[in-house]
Amino acid sequence: MAAIPITTAPEIGDEQQVTIEGATIAYRRTGGRRTAILLIHGNSACKEIFARQIAFLARRGHDVVAPDLPGHGSSGNALEPRSTYSFPGYARTLRSLMQALGICSYHVVGWSLGGHIGIEMWFGDAAVRSLLITGTPPVRLSAAGASEGFLASPVMDLAGKKSFSTQDVRSYASAMLGIPVEPDSWFGRRVARTDGEARRLMLENGLAGVGYDEIDAVATCPKPLAVVQGKNDPFVHLSHIHSLTYRNLWLKNPIIMNGGHAPHWTCPDDFNSYAGDFLDE
Repeated sequence: MAAIPITTAPEIGDEQQVTIEGATIAYRRTGGRRTAILLIHGNSACKEIFARQIAFLARRGHDVVAPDLPGHGSSGNALEPRSTYSFPGYARTLRSLMQALGICSYHVVGWSLGGHIGIEMWFGDAAVRSLLITGTPPVRLSAAGASEGFLASPVMDLAGKKSFSTQDVRSYASAMLGIPVEPDSWFGRRVARTDGEARRLMLENGLAGVGYDEIDAVATCPKPLAVVQGKNDPFVHLSHIHSLTYRNLWLKNPIIMNGGHAPHWTCPDDFNSYAGDFLDE
C-alpha cells in the first residue's frame, strides 16, 4: 500500500468536536470493542496524517481516537497559549479529551511532537497502557539535550518559528513527510493554518525544561514502549536513539525501517505491521 497522494486530503470519516478548556478540539473516533488507541500528530500537522493507521486499527476492532492538537488542523487556537503549547499542556488537553469520551484506558501512538506528548502521558498517566513513538528522539528538555537528539539544519530551525513564509511552508512540510509538498496542497494548507505561537511556545517551553525528562522516563517507566524510526529522518540522530537505556523497550531495540521522518505515511504497510505486532503483545 503506497502513501496517500498529497494533492487531496485523505478521507478519515466524520469529524466531531468537543470543548476543552474553552477551546474547540476536533477529533475523529471510530468506535470498536478492542482497547482504545490515541493517535497524536506532529508539529504543524493534523489528524489526517494518520489516515492509513486509522483504517488499519479500526479494521482490527480498536476504538481509535485521532484529534487535532490545539492550534492545529480544525481545532481552535489555545486560549492560554503559554500553558497549553507545551508537552504537559498538550497532554492535559488530550487527557481531558479522553475523559470526556469516557475512555479510561488506552494505548498511544505519537509521531514527532506527538511522541513527546506521548512520553509525557505514558510516564505520568496510569490510563496510558503503552506507547509507540516515531520521529521522536527522547531527550533531556534543554538546549544541550535537544542538540543530542536532533540534527541541526535550517529546516530544523523552522520547528519553532512563529511566522511562516510560503517557502517555509514548502520546506517544512516536505521535510516532515519526506516528499515534495506544495503550499497549496492539503497538507501545505494545514501547516500554514497552524497557530505560529504553537510552534514558538512549544519549542521555548521544551528548551526551558517544561515537562518530564524523557531520558529518565524511558529508562525507568515499566510500561511497554516501542520505537519505530525511519532510517532517513532528516531531524533525528539515530545514534542517540540507540544510545539510550530503556526499561521496557519492545524487542529490546529500536526498530529502524525505511522512510524518513514520517514512515507511517510513506511506508504505511510496514509501519502498520510493526504497530499491530506491538499492540498484540
